[in-house]
Parts: sequence; structure tokens; C-alpha cells
Amino acid sequence: MTGGGAAGGVFARSGHPMSTAWSIMGGAADTHGHDGRPGRPAGGRLEIKVSAATATPGGRDVTDPPGPPGWRRWLAAIGLVLVLACLLPPLSVLAHRYVFAESIQFSVFAMAGPALIVLGAPWRLLRLSGPAGRLAAAHRGNRSFVRAGIYLLAFIGVCLAWRLPPVLDALARQPALVAAQAVTLLAAGGALWLELVDSPPVSPRLPRPQRAAVAALAMWSIWIVAYVLGSSHAVFRAYDAVGGGLSAVADQEIAAGLVWAVAGCCFVPVVMASMLGWLTGGEDADEEFQRVFRDENERAMVRGWATRPRPRRRPTSSA
Repeated sequence: MTGGGAAGGVFARSGHPMSTAWSIMGGAADTHGHDGRPGRPAGGRLEIKVSAATATPGGRDVTDPPGPPGWRRWLAAIGLVLVLACLLPPLSVLAHRYVFAESIQFSVFAMAGPALIVLGAPWRLLRLSGPAGRLAAAHRGNRSFVRAGIYLLAFIGVCLAWRLPPVLDALARQPALVAAQAVTLLAAGGALWLELVDSPPVSPRLPRPQRAAVAALAMWSIWIVAYVLGSSHAVFRAYDAVGGGLSAVADQEIAAGLVWAVAGCCFVPVVMASMLGWLTGGEDADEEFQRVFRDENERAMVRGWATRPRPRRRPTSSA
């Protein structure tokens, strides 16, 4: 990129990034309102100055995106500690005997762990700045609700699969399945939470009302599954809660209550913060939803899903 005048020549020779104020007339303009010659003001010429920071091809940006506050980094550490505590004794031993202990594992792997890790944004510490930057660019380039809806459905499907009674019985009998449960739930939960909260440099692709809707749907799905499993009769066969002085039904009810509580603590703040931020921001609901649908239609036109009118042929006059 070269500019008119001396400024463009200096930039071309040095090859280093620089910030220059450019006028609408072309060339570099002095930010003090002069036309480049000392002592001579701009004689009535209207100038529009745009400050642009340029970088060399293939180089990094001049300013790095700001990271999360210092206190948020502790959230990621807490989330990792909770995940490790669920994989190690004594909780890992109790999870093969009591349903409520296994439900603690599920709640940490699916909800509390991903939420804390994403809020803490430990990408630079984990040497994941490159993938996080590419993901942030993908979020800025595609703000479709369909993509976030796919992550929501994947989260619901993975959670439902690990809460089925035969699968829970298999977890009690085969401890090796816990590692697979942790990996799949952490991946699905992390992808969902990246659509809900800010995790620098990744920002949610959805506006606030849709974020609240996604969080509410995820919470309700967890509540429904927990309600079904907390029935008045024993559902699981592989757990021996009776030997520990706790009935099977009481064990299931405690497990359902724990899952309800963790889901509410994780998702209700997201719903409330998103709605309050939307209402206090002065955004018009009709305008917001019309913008979303307009973006979807424009994206469909680019992909060729929509039909364009064919141009009419001009009648040819016979000589």
C-alpha cells in the first residue's frame, strides 16, 4: 500500500506499519487542518480524515485484542480443578455406587466445567491463541443462528445420551467410560458456551435475545431429563445405594435436585444478563429480528438458494 506525497514514499521504503490520516481528496493530510505546506491553511477544502493502522502482508496486527480481566482467569483454574476432582478418588469411587455422585460428575463435565473454562479464556496459557483467533474470525464472518442451533442440538443430544439408564449402568460397571464421558461433554459444553458468553478473543455470534433463548433451551432440556430420571421407582440396576444406607429412590431424587440446581446456577445468569443488557441497550426488538432474517436471506442469495429474476432481452429491430 502506497500513499500520495512523501508519506507514501516513506511507507514504501520502510515497510513498517504506520498510522496515517487520509483525506477524501487523496494523499496524506495533516491532522491539524493544513494541506501539508507550513503556514498555509486549507482554503475551504472539506476533508474527511480516517485513521487507519496498516500492517505488513503476513504480519500481525499492531494492537493485540485485550484479554479477560485478571479475576476471570481464576475461573478457568477452578473449572479445571473441578474436572480433575471428578476424575480422581474419592468422587470417582463414589460415582460407581451412588447416582447422585455420578450426577455431580455429569454436572461438572457438561455445565460447570465448560462454563468456568470458557469464562476464564485460558487460550493463551494453553497455547491455543492461534485456534482461538481463527474461531473468533469465523464468528465474525458467520453470525447465523443455524450454526448456534447446531451446537445447541449437539449439546442436548450428548447430554441425553449419557443420561440414559443403560448408559448410566454401563458407567457404573466400566470405569473407563468416564473418560469418554468427560471428553464428549466438555467438548459439547464448551462449544455451546462459546456461543453464549464472551471469551476473548472469541465473541458470541448471536445477539443478546437469541443468546438468552439458547441458554434457556439448554437449561430446560437438562431439567426435563433430570425430572424423568428422578421418578418414584428405581430406574438404575448397577448402583448399590441400599448398601450404604440410602434408598434407590432417594438417591435418584437427590441426583435430580443436584442437576436442577447446577443447571439453574449456570444458565439463569446468562439468560438474565442477556435480557437485561438487551433491554437497557435501547435495541428495538423488531429491528433486531428483521436484521437477523435479512442476514439469513442475504446469505442464501450468496449460496444460490434464492432465485434471481432473469434479465429481459431487448427486442431487436429488423432492418
